[in-house]
Amino acid sequence: MTSVWATALATALILFNATNTWADVNYETWYCPSWPCQQSSNTLLSSGTWAGGTMNYNWGSGEVLDSGRSDRVVVHLDGYITVPIPFNGSAGDSVTVTFYNQDDDGSLLKIDGTTVIDDWSGLHSPSTRTGTITLQAGETYRYERWFAEWTGGAVLRQLWQVPGYHGSWTWVSATHNIATTVTSYTSAPTAAQTTLRNTLRALTHSGNGIYIDQVGDDLDLDIVQDGDNNLIAGTGTTSATIAKAEIAGDGNTIALEQKSDSNVLLFDVDGNYNNLAVSQGNDLADGGSNVATIGINGDYNDVSLAQKNSGFENGQFASISITGNDNYVASQQQDSDQMLFIDITGSDSSLTTNQKGTGNHFLDISLGSDQTLSVTQEGSGNHAATIALDGYSSSLQLNQNSSSNQTYSIDQTCANANGCGTTVVTQN
Repeated sequence: MTSVWATALATALILFNATNTWADVNYETWYCPSWPCQQSSNTLLSSGTWAGGTMNYNWGSGEVLDSGRSDRVVVHLDGYITVPIPFNGSAGDSVTVTFYNQDDDGSLLKIDGTTVIDDWSGLHSPSTRTGTITLQAGETYRYERWFAEWTGGAVLRQLWQVPGYHGSWTWVSATHNIATTVTSYTSAPTAAQTTLRNTLRALTHSGNGIYIDQVGDDLDLDIVQDGDNNLIAGTGTTSATIAKAEIAGDGNTIALEQKSDSNVLLFDVDGNYNNLAVSQGNDLADGGSNVATIGINGDYNDVSLAQKNSGFENGQFASISITGNDNYVASQQQDSDQMLFIDITGSDSSLTTNQKGTGNHFLDISLGSDQTLSVTQEGSGNHAATIALDGYSSSLQLNQNSSSNQTYSIDQTCANANGCGTTVVTQN
Protein backbone atom coordinates (compact mmCIF):
# COMPACT_ATOMS: atom_id res chain seq x y z
CA MET A 1 0.00 0.00 0.00
CA THR A 2 0.93 3.65 -0.23
CA SER A 3 2.83 4.64 2.88
CA VAL A 4 1.20 7.32 4.98
CA TRP A 5 2.92 9.27 7.76
CA ALA A 6 1.60 12.53 9.22
CA THR A 7 4.58 13.55 11.34
CA ALA A 8 7.40 11.40 10.13
CA LEU A 9 10.96 10.44 10.83
CA ALA A 10 11.93 8.47 7.75
CA THR A 11 15.03 7.29 5.96
CA ALA A 12 15.15 6.53 2.24
CA LEU A 13 11.50 7.11 1.60
CA ILE A 14 10.11 5.14 -1.32
CA LEU A 15 6.71 6.83 -1.64
CA PHE A 16 5.38 9.27 0.85
CA ASN A 17 1.92 10.85 0.80
CA ALA A 18 0.42 12.60 3.83
CA THR A 19 -1.71 12.23 5.95
CA ASN A 20 -3.67 9.80 8.11
CA THR A 21 -6.46 10.99 10.35
CA TRP A 22 -5.73 9.21 13.60
CA ALA A 23 -9.14 8.54 15.11
CA ASP A 24 -9.11 5.24 16.96
CA VAL A 25 -10.61 2.20 15.25
CA ASN A 26 -13.93 1.20 13.68
CA TYR A 27 -15.85 -1.56 15.47
CA GLU A 28 -18.87 -3.83 15.14
CA THR A 29 -20.40 -6.27 17.61
CA TRP A 30 -22.87 -9.10 17.01
CA TYR A 31 -24.50 -12.03 18.77
CA CYS A 32 -22.81 -15.45 18.74
CA PRO A 33 -25.49 -18.21 18.69
CA SER A 34 -23.11 -21.17 18.60
CA TRP A 35 -19.43 -21.97 19.06
CA PRO A 36 -17.20 -21.23 17.22
CA CYS A 37 -18.78 -17.84 16.51
CA GLN A 38 -19.40 -16.62 12.99
CA GLN A 39 -16.87 -14.04 11.72
CA SER A 40 -19.50 -11.72 10.20
CA SER A 41 -23.13 -10.83 10.67
CA ASN A 42 -25.81 -8.77 9.00
CA THR A 43 -27.50 -8.18 12.35
CA LEU A 44 -25.26 -5.96 14.48
CA LEU A 45 -25.65 -5.23 18.17
CA SER A 46 -23.58 -2.03 17.93
CA SER A 47 -21.07 -0.23 15.70
CA GLY A 48 -19.07 2.98 15.55
CA THR A 49 -15.62 4.38 16.24
CA TRP A 50 -14.01 3.01 19.36
CA ALA A 51 -12.03 5.53 21.41
CA GLY A 52 -10.23 2.56 22.85
CA GLY A 53 -6.79 3.76 23.94
CA THR A 54 -4.39 0.84 24.40
CA MET A 55 -5.56 -2.67 23.56
CA ASN A 56 -5.69 -3.83 27.18
CA TYR A 57 -9.26 -4.66 28.20
CA ASN A 58 -10.71 -6.95 30.84
CA TRP A 59 -14.50 -6.78 30.91
CA GLY A 60 -14.72 -9.69 33.38
CA SER A 61 -18.33 -10.84 33.55
CA GLY A 62 -19.64 -7.39 32.56
CA GLU A 63 -20.87 -5.93 29.26
CA VAL A 64 -18.42 -6.35 26.34
CA LEU A 65 -17.82 -2.94 24.78
CA ASP A 66 -21.31 -1.47 24.14
CA SER A 67 -22.84 -4.68 22.80
CA GLY A 68 -25.40 -5.03 25.61
CA ARG A 69 -24.11 -8.57 26.20
CA SER A 70 -21.58 -10.16 28.54
CA ASP A 71 -21.61 -13.62 26.89
CA ARG A 72 -21.90 -15.00 23.35
CA VAL A 73 -20.71 -11.88 21.59
CA VAL A 74 -18.19 -11.02 18.86
CA VAL A 75 -16.16 -7.81 18.47
CA HIS A 76 -14.69 -6.93 15.06
CA LEU A 77 -12.12 -4.08 14.82
CA ASP A 78 -11.23 -2.59 11.43
CA GLY A 79 -8.75 0.13 10.42
CA TYR A 80 -5.26 0.84 9.07
CA ILE A 81 -2.00 0.35 10.96
CA THR A 82 1.34 1.94 10.05
CA VAL A 83 4.63 0.13 10.68
CA PRO A 84 7.14 2.40 12.46
CA ILE A 85 10.58 2.86 10.92
CA PRO A 86 13.48 1.40 12.95
CA PHE A 87 15.82 4.09 14.23
CA ASN A 88 18.78 2.70 12.28
CA GLY A 89 16.72 1.61 9.31
CA SER A 90 15.03 3.08 6.29
CA ALA A 91 11.49 3.43 5.03
CA GLY A 92 10.74 0.52 2.73
CA ASP A 93 13.02 -1.88 4.67
CA SER A 94 11.53 -5.31 5.27
CA VAL A 95 10.91 -5.89 8.98
CA THR A 96 9.54 -8.92 10.81
CA VAL A 97 6.70 -7.65 12.97
CA THR A 98 5.50 -9.85 15.82
CA PHE A 99 1.97 -9.50 17.21
CA TYR A 100 0.91 -10.79 20.63
CA ASN A 101 -2.78 -11.51 21.35
CA GLN A 102 -4.14 -12.48 24.76
CA ASP A 103 -7.86 -13.19 24.53
CA ASP A 104 -10.57 -14.92 26.50
CA ASP A 105 -11.94 -16.53 24.36
CA GLY A 106 -11.51 -16.45 20.55
CA SER A 107 -8.74 -14.47 18.83
CA LEU A 108 -8.07 -13.67 15.17
CA LEU A 109 -5.77 -11.07 13.54
CA LYS A 110 -5.38 -10.30 9.83
CA ILE A 111 -3.01 -7.75 8.25
CA ASP A 112 -3.86 -6.88 4.64
CA GLY A 113 -5.90 -10.07 4.47
CA THR A 114 -3.06 -12.31 5.72
CA THR A 115 -3.90 -14.28 8.86
CA VAL A 116 -1.22 -13.63 11.50
CA ILE A 117 -2.91 -15.12 14.59
CA ASP A 118 -5.75 -17.67 14.50
CA ASP A 119 -7.21 -18.97 17.77
CA TRP A 120 -10.80 -18.62 16.68
CA SER A 121 -11.92 -21.95 18.10
CA GLY A 122 -10.34 -21.13 21.45
CA LEU A 123 -12.54 -21.54 24.52
CA HIS A 124 -10.33 -20.85 27.52
CA SER A 125 -9.13 -18.41 30.15
CA PRO A 126 -6.83 -15.60 28.91
CA SER A 127 -4.25 -17.30 26.66
CA THR A 128 -1.32 -15.89 24.75
CA ARG A 129 -0.96 -16.34 21.00
CA THR A 130 1.80 -14.80 18.83
CA GLY A 131 2.36 -14.51 15.11
CA THR A 132 4.84 -12.83 12.77
CA ILE A 133 4.54 -11.16 9.39
CA THR A 134 7.10 -9.44 7.16
CA LEU A 135 6.07 -5.86 6.39
CA GLN A 136 7.75 -2.72 5.08
CA ALA A 137 8.79 0.05 7.44
CA GLY A 138 6.76 3.21 6.97
CA GLU A 139 3.98 1.43 5.08
CA THR A 140 0.31 1.40 6.08
CA TYR A 141 -1.72 -1.85 6.03
CA ARG A 142 -5.31 -2.96 6.50
CA TYR A 143 -5.86 -4.07 10.10
CA GLU A 144 -8.62 -6.48 11.15
CA ARG A 145 -9.03 -7.96 14.62
CA TRP A 146 -11.75 -10.33 15.88
CA PHE A 147 -12.55 -11.21 19.50
CA ALA A 148 -15.16 -13.75 20.60
CA GLU A 149 -16.57 -14.22 24.10
CA TRP A 150 -18.54 -17.38 24.89
CA THR A 151 -19.08 -17.46 28.68
CA GLY A 152 -17.24 -16.45 31.84
CA GLY A 153 -14.57 -13.75 31.80
CA ALA A 154 -13.88 -11.55 28.78
CA VAL A 155 -10.35 -10.29 27.98
CA LEU A 156 -8.98 -8.58 24.84
CA ARG A 157 -5.31 -7.60 24.81
CA GLN A 158 -2.81 -6.94 22.02
CA LEU A 159 0.86 -5.96 21.92
CA TRP A 160 3.40 -5.83 19.12
CA GLN A 161 7.13 -5.52 18.56
CA VAL A 162 9.05 -3.99 15.63
CA PRO A 163 12.79 -4.81 15.85
CA GLY A 164 14.93 -1.70 16.15
CA TYR A 165 11.96 0.46 17.16
CA HIS A 166 10.35 -1.25 20.17
CA GLY A 167 12.75 -2.32 22.90
CA SER A 168 10.17 -4.74 24.28
CA TRP A 169 6.53 -5.70 23.88
CA THR A 170 4.46 -2.54 23.37
CA TRP A 171 0.70 -2.11 23.60
CA VAL A 172 -1.05 -1.51 20.30
CA SER A 173 -2.92 1.77 20.71
CA ALA A 174 -6.29 2.19 19.04
CA THR A 175 -5.76 5.93 19.37
CA HIS A 176 -2.21 6.32 18.03
CA ASN A 177 -1.33 3.26 15.94
CA ILE A 178 -4.55 2.68 14.03
CA ALA A 179 -6.44 5.01 11.69
CA THR A 180 -10.08 4.67 10.73
CA THR A 181 -9.40 6.01 7.25
CA VAL A 182 -6.47 6.72 4.97
CA THR A 183 -6.47 10.13 3.32
CA SER A 184 -3.92 10.27 0.54
CA TYR A 185 -3.26 13.24 -1.69
CA THR A 186 -0.65 14.87 -3.84
CA SER A 187 0.45 18.36 -3.01
CA ALA A 188 -0.50 20.89 -5.69
CA PRO A 189 -0.70 24.65 -6.17
CA THR A 190 -4.01 26.39 -5.69
CA ALA A 191 -5.99 27.68 -8.67
CA ALA A 192 -5.06 31.24 -7.68
CA GLN A 193 -1.36 30.33 -7.61
CA THR A 194 -1.55 28.71 -11.02
CA THR A 195 -3.22 31.82 -12.44
CA LEU A 196 -0.55 33.94 -10.81
CA ARG A 197 2.23 31.85 -12.32
CA ASN A 198 0.78 32.07 -15.82
CA THR A 199 0.28 35.82 -15.51
CA LEU A 200 3.78 36.50 -14.25
CA ARG A 201 5.36 34.31 -16.90
CA ALA A 202 3.90 36.51 -19.59
CA LEU A 203 7.06 38.54 -18.88
CA THR A 204 5.78 41.91 -19.99
CA HIS A 205 7.26 45.09 -18.55
CA SER A 206 6.81 48.82 -18.88
CA GLY A 207 9.62 50.03 -16.63
CA ASN A 208 13.40 49.80 -16.86
CA GLY A 209 14.91 47.09 -19.06
CA ILE A 210 18.49 45.82 -18.79
CA TYR A 211 19.85 43.25 -21.24
CA ILE A 212 23.09 41.43 -20.37
CA ASP A 213 25.44 39.03 -22.09
CA GLN A 214 28.83 38.79 -20.34
CA VAL A 215 31.70 36.39 -21.09
CA GLY A 216 34.80 36.28 -18.91
CA ASP A 217 36.08 35.79 -15.39
CA ASP A 218 36.09 37.81 -12.16
CA LEU A 219 33.27 40.15 -13.15
CA ASP A 220 31.86 42.35 -10.37
CA LEU A 221 28.35 43.40 -11.38
CA ASP A 222 25.91 45.40 -9.22
CA ILE A 223 22.54 46.51 -10.57
CA VAL A 224 19.74 48.30 -8.73
CA GLN A 225 16.39 49.02 -10.42
CA ASP A 226 13.90 51.27 -8.64
CA GLY A 227 10.19 51.56 -9.36
CA ASP A 228 7.79 49.03 -10.86
CA ASN A 229 7.70 46.73 -13.90
CA ASN A 230 11.46 46.36 -14.35
CA LEU A 231 13.17 43.70 -16.43
CA ILE A 232 16.61 42.07 -16.43
CA ALA A 233 17.06 39.71 -19.35
CA GLY A 234 19.35 38.85 -22.27
CA THR A 235 20.13 40.59 -25.53
CA GLY A 236 18.51 39.77 -28.84
CA THR A 237 15.13 40.50 -27.33
CA THR A 238 12.08 40.85 -29.54
CA SER A 239 8.50 41.55 -28.65
CA ALA A 240 7.77 37.83 -28.85
CA THR A 241 10.81 36.40 -27.09
CA ILE A 242 12.82 37.46 -24.11
CA ALA A 243 16.12 35.61 -23.71
CA LYS A 244 17.83 34.98 -20.40
CA ALA A 245 20.65 37.24 -19.37
CA GLU A 246 23.85 35.20 -19.34
CA ILE A 247 27.07 35.42 -17.39
CA ALA A 248 29.67 32.93 -18.65
CA GLY A 249 32.94 32.45 -16.78
CA ASP A 250 34.37 31.75 -13.34
CA GLY A 251 34.67 33.70 -10.13
CA ASN A 252 32.03 36.29 -10.98
CA THR A 253 30.17 38.26 -8.32
CA ILE A 254 26.71 39.48 -9.31
CA ALA A 255 24.29 41.46 -7.14
CA LEU A 256 20.89 42.30 -8.62
CA GLU A 257 18.19 44.28 -6.84
CA GLN A 258 14.76 45.11 -8.22
CA LYS A 259 12.73 47.27 -5.86
CA SER A 260 8.98 47.66 -5.57
CA ASP A 261 6.76 45.24 -7.54
CA SER A 262 5.94 43.52 -10.86
CA ASN A 263 9.61 42.89 -11.72
CA VAL A 264 10.93 40.18 -14.01
CA LEU A 265 14.38 38.58 -13.82
CA LEU A 266 15.69 36.00 -16.30
CA PHE A 267 19.27 35.04 -15.56
CA ASP A 268 21.73 32.26 -16.42
CA VAL A 269 25.18 31.68 -14.92
CA ASP A 270 27.52 29.31 -16.75
CA GLY A 271 30.74 28.59 -14.86
CA ASN A 272 32.27 27.83 -11.48
CA TYR A 273 32.83 29.65 -8.20
CA ASN A 274 30.29 32.33 -9.06
CA ASN A 275 28.31 34.30 -6.49
CA LEU A 276 24.81 35.48 -7.42
CA ALA A 277 22.62 37.49 -5.05
CA VAL A 278 19.11 38.50 -6.17
CA SER A 279 16.59 40.65 -4.31
CA GLN A 280 13.11 41.58 -5.55
CA GLY A 281 10.66 43.83 -3.70
CA ASN A 282 11.03 45.42 -0.29
CA ASP A 283 9.50 45.34 3.17
CA LEU A 284 7.62 48.64 2.95
CA ALA A 285 5.06 49.32 0.23
CA ASP A 286 5.75 46.47 -2.18
CA GLY A 287 2.81 45.00 -4.05
CA GLY A 288 4.55 41.75 -5.03
CA SER A 289 4.02 40.15 -8.46
CA ASN A 290 7.74 39.49 -8.94
CA VAL A 291 9.05 36.65 -11.07
CA ALA A 292 12.59 35.23 -11.13
CA THR A 293 13.90 32.44 -13.33
CA ILE A 294 17.52 31.49 -12.61
CA GLY A 295 19.69 28.85 -14.26
CA ILE A 296 23.10 27.70 -12.96
CA ASN A 297 25.45 25.41 -14.89
CA GLY A 298 28.71 24.64 -13.06
CA ASP A 299 30.25 23.79 -9.71
CA TYR A 300 30.81 25.57 -6.39
CA ASN A 301 28.35 28.36 -7.14
CA ASP A 302 26.63 30.32 -4.39
CA VAL A 303 23.11 31.59 -5.12
CA SER A 304 20.75 33.56 -2.90
CA LEU A 305 17.26 34.77 -3.80
CA ALA A 306 14.94 36.97 -1.74
CA GLN A 307 11.46 37.94 -2.89
CA LYS A 308 9.80 40.35 -0.46
CA ASN A 309 6.26 41.59 -0.17
CA SER A 310 4.72 43.64 2.62
CA GLY A 311 1.51 41.63 2.82
CA PHE A 312 -0.31 42.59 -0.38
CA GLU A 313 -2.38 39.94 -2.17
CA ASN A 314 -0.18 39.81 -5.26
CA GLY A 315 2.25 36.90 -5.13
CA GLN A 316 5.75 35.82 -6.08
CA PHE A 317 7.02 33.21 -8.52
CA ALA A 318 10.54 31.76 -8.69
CA SER A 319 12.17 28.95 -10.66
CA ILE A 320 15.76 27.83 -10.00
CA SER A 321 17.48 25.20 -12.13
CA ILE A 322 21.00 23.99 -11.28
CA THR A 323 23.23 21.51 -13.08
CA GLY A 324 26.53 20.77 -11.35
CA ASN A 325 28.10 19.77 -8.06
CA ASP A 326 28.80 21.40 -4.69
CA ASN A 327 26.45 24.33 -5.25
CA TYR A 328 24.74 26.23 -2.45
CA VAL A 329 21.30 27.81 -2.80
CA ALA A 330 19.39 29.88 -0.27
CA SER A 331 15.95 31.29 -1.08
CA GLN A 332 13.31 33.23 0.81
CA GLN A 333 9.83 34.29 -0.25
CA GLN A 334 7.93 36.54 2.12
CA ASP A 335 4.19 37.22 2.38
CA SER A 336 1.35 36.76 -0.15
CA ASP A 337 0.85 33.75 -2.44
CA GLN A 338 4.23 32.21 -3.27
CA MET A 339 5.37 29.56 -5.75
CA LEU A 340 8.86 28.08 -5.95
CA PHE A 341 10.19 25.47 -8.39
CA ILE A 342 13.71 24.08 -7.88
CA ASP A 343 15.46 21.43 -9.98
CA ILE A 344 19.01 20.36 -9.04
CA THR A 345 20.99 17.83 -11.07
CA GLY A 346 24.38 16.71 -9.78
CA SER A 347 25.61 15.93 -6.30
CA ASP A 348 26.76 17.39 -2.99
CA SER A 349 24.70 20.55 -3.23
CA SER A 350 22.92 22.24 -0.34
CA LEU A 351 19.56 24.01 -0.48
CA THR A 352 17.84 26.07 2.20
CA THR A 353 14.48 27.64 1.43
CA ASN A 354 11.93 29.53 3.50
CA GLN A 355 8.41 30.57 2.53
CA LYS A 356 6.84 32.65 5.27
CA GLY A 357 4.19 35.19 6.11
CA THR A 358 0.63 35.53 4.86
CA GLY A 359 -0.87 33.87 1.79
CA ASN A 360 -0.65 30.37 0.32
CA HIS A 361 2.75 28.74 -0.16
CA PHE A 362 3.62 26.10 -2.76
CA LEU A 363 6.97 24.59 -3.71
CA ASP A 364 8.05 21.84 -6.08
CA ILE A 365 11.61 20.55 -5.64
CA SER A 366 13.50 17.85 -7.54
CA LEU A 367 16.96 16.79 -6.37
CA GLY A 368 19.66 14.34 -7.43
CA SER A 369 22.05 12.37 -5.21
CA ASP A 370 23.94 13.53 -2.11
CA GLN A 371 21.90 16.69 -1.67
CA THR A 372 21.06 18.41 1.61
CA LEU A 373 17.67 20.10 1.68
CA SER A 374 16.08 22.20 4.42
CA VAL A 375 12.57 23.55 3.76
CA THR A 376 10.45 25.76 6.00
CA GLN A 377 6.91 26.90 5.24
CA GLU A 378 5.38 29.05 7.95
CA GLY A 379 2.61 31.58 8.34
CA SER A 380 -1.16 31.79 8.43
CA GLY A 381 -1.85 30.50 4.90
CA ASN A 382 -2.06 27.02 3.37
CA HIS A 383 1.22 25.18 2.79
CA ALA A 384 1.88 22.57 0.09
CA ALA A 385 5.17 20.90 -0.87
CA THR A 386 5.96 18.38 -3.60
CA ILE A 387 9.49 16.97 -3.31
CA ALA A 388 11.25 14.32 -5.43
CA LEU A 389 14.57 12.90 -4.22
CA ASP A 390 16.08 10.93 -7.09
CA GLY A 391 19.29 9.19 -6.08
CA TYR A 392 20.99 8.23 -2.86
CA SER A 393 22.15 9.80 0.40
CA SER A 394 20.03 12.92 0.06
CA SER A 395 18.77 14.35 3.32
CA LEU A 396 15.56 16.32 3.71
CA GLN A 397 14.18 18.33 6.60
CA LEU A 398 10.70 19.74 5.97
CA ASN A 399 8.98 21.97 8.52
CA GLN A 400 5.42 23.16 7.97
CA ASN A 401 3.94 25.46 10.60
CA SER A 402 0.47 26.91 10.05
CA SER A 403 -2.98 27.15 11.56
CA SER A 404 -4.38 26.27 8.11
CA ASN A 405 -3.92 23.29 5.78
CA GLN A 406 -0.50 21.67 5.47
CA THR A 407 0.12 19.02 2.80
CA TYR A 408 3.14 17.37 1.28
CA SER A 409 4.01 14.66 -1.20
CA ILE A 410 7.50 13.16 -1.09
CA ASP A 411 8.78 10.65 -3.63
CA GLN A 412 12.26 9.19 -3.17
CA THR A 413 13.91 6.61 -5.39
CA CYS A 414 16.94 5.05 -3.75
CA ALA A 415 18.81 1.86 -4.55
CA ASN A 416 22.18 2.05 -2.82
CA ALA A 417 24.01 -0.68 -0.92
CA ASN A 418 25.65 1.93 1.31
CA GLY A 419 22.32 3.28 2.51
CA CYS A 420 20.14 6.22 1.70
CA GLY A 421 19.51 9.60 3.23
CA THR A 422 17.33 10.76 6.10
CA THR A 423 13.95 12.42 5.81
CA VAL A 424 12.44 14.35 8.72
CA VAL A 425 9.00 15.94 8.37
CA THR A 426 7.40 18.07 11.08
CA GLN A 427 3.94 19.62 10.97
CA ASN A 428 2.83 21.98 13.74
